Amino acid sequence: MTDDCDLTVTCGGLTRSQRPRILLLESGTGSGGSMTFLRDFLVHADLEKVDPRAGIYYPNSSNTLKEIERLGFPVTYFGFTSPPPTGGKPGIFDRTLRRVRFVRSLYRIGFRLLRLQLPIAWRVLRYVRRERIDLVVLNQDVHYHIAGLLAAKLAGVPCVCRKAGGIGEARRLKRALTPWVDLFVSISKATEADQRGLPGTKRLLNIYEGVDLTRFAIPASRESMRKKLAIPLGKKVVAAVSRVAEGKGHMEFLRMAARVLKRYPDVLFLVVGDQEAGSLMNELRAATRALHIEESVVFTGWRDDVPDVMACVDIFVHCPTTFLEGLGIACLEAMAMSIPAVVSDNAGLVDSVQDGVTGFIVPPGDVGAMADAVTRLLLDERLCREFGSRARHRIEQTFDIAATARQLQEALLETIPAGHLEPDSRSASVAKR
Repeated sequence: MTDDCDLTVTCGGLTRSQRPRILLLESGTGSGGSMTFLRDFLVHADLEKVDPRAGIYYPNSSNTLKEIERLGFPVTYFGFTSPPPTGGKPGIFDRTLRRVRFVRSLYRIGFRLLRLQLPIAWRVLRYVRRERIDLVVLNQDVHYHIAGLLAAKLAGVPCVCRKAGGIGEARRLKRALTPWVDLFVSISKATEADQRGLPGTKRLLNIYEGVDLTRFAIPASRESMRKKLAIPLGKKVVAAVSRVAEGKGHMEFLRMAARVLKRYPDVLFLVVGDQEAGSLMNELRAATRALHIEESVVFTGWRDDVPDVMACVDIFVHCPTTFLEGLGIACLEAMAMSIPAVVSDNAGLVDSVQDGVTGFIVPPGDVGAMADAVTRLLLDERLCREFGSRARHRIEQTFDIAATARQLQEALLETIPAGHLEPDSRSASVAKR
């Protein structure tokens, strides 16, 4: 954890000070697609053109974040050790506010801004000015980044929002924040359509999220991973890989498993992921007992070795109901391993899976359709292989982070006004482009 951690003294003949400085802000909520993208973008950015740094509002125990630090990229923490609690017994400050009717209304509206966002915004602003940052990038939807957006505007620095989720969320708040953003970069057609529905959007591009294919080049062997997860060699494996949360479709996954097992007994179902808080995991375990499928379901918990886990998977299933996916990084990871997917008709998931080509798309919450699609793939190995091969080809053509990261980088550079860069940085950027 450091503010000043140089990758090298020079890079491509240019010192760090000669390249546009880009601060990528992450809310720091933990492992997941957002942190994965941050790592992969830093790895694949052209360091001869840009000087990227990572800024985290709230530190977390994500192994992805630790990997970013091990790679030597500068990482700065702007917030508290963890988001401070918003509940509990009110203090003197809170009780005083509640006594005044007008201030009480203001308190309700601006609690997060006054108590959580402003201190972080002040720290980000100081960093942006001290490090002479040329561009601030908000990694996730804009309503997660009030502090970063405010700091960028106060510093007079252009701001880009990489819209990776937040579909349908906080629309009133985003109506107020959207005009402050110079460029929105959507990661899917679904996030693009959501942003177009918000007035005040100045500029919007669609650049797909991607996966780092080098991480899927040499996974663990199928046999060794099955042994590690105690999976019998003769059974096929159907896996759900995602954070465990309401609306992500885990209960439907288990009900589907119960139906499939009646038609195809030689299959085991993996639930890969965990819940940050709440009782849903306990409910899922209880459901396996109620459905009499506990012998055929393995809960692996959170895994940071997804490519290795995918090595023993035959079919990937992700059928969220109410939770709207920006694109679905785990689905892309499965496709990168030549695994066919069964997904629900949910927001960005339809950008990745081609129905009847690389997998099947089913109606959200339709357990019967899920079971039919999975059973068909289990019974038809040739179709499974064909879908998997086409899925891998689609990833290589459309969702390779090595290509999409460079597209994003060029869009970021074009957002920085020429007059904003220092003379040496501007000439270096023009020369390289």
